[in-house]
Amino acid sequence: MVRFGFVIVGLVMALVPARVREAFEELALKTSDEVSPRSTFTPAIRAEGVMFVVVSVLGGPVYRVSMYVLGLAGAIALFVPKQALRFSMNIAYENPETVEWKDRLDPVIRGFGVLYLLIALNEVKNCSRET
Repeated sequence: MVRFGFVIVGLVMALVPARVREAFEELALKTSDEVSPRSTFTPAIRAEGVMFVVVSVLGGPVYRVSMYVLGLAGAIALFVPKQALRFSMNIAYENPETVEWKDRLDPVIRGFGVLYLLIALNEVKNCSRET
């Protein structure tokens, strides 16, 4: 079921990456009009979506390794959300120091971290039962 969810999320990211970016900016930024995404940001969203679909469809060891990576990303988001955000914004935006974040963003990032960790732990557990 989780793999199917990753396929759906991946398809959305691959097919409408600009809308995904806009939704993220609406959630995270105080004013999205004053920031400039790097030219690679939207294509990176599309590539990540394609990767979600491919890894989920392939399954097996590739999927299991991706769950370890998801768990690691979840731990980083949970325990050091400000640093994780700073790192990703340096990659995503021109002049990231000018980006103003909404106040409620830290708990949202931590929430995603918990979600990623739970998904990863569950999937790794399920994968180990299958082998």
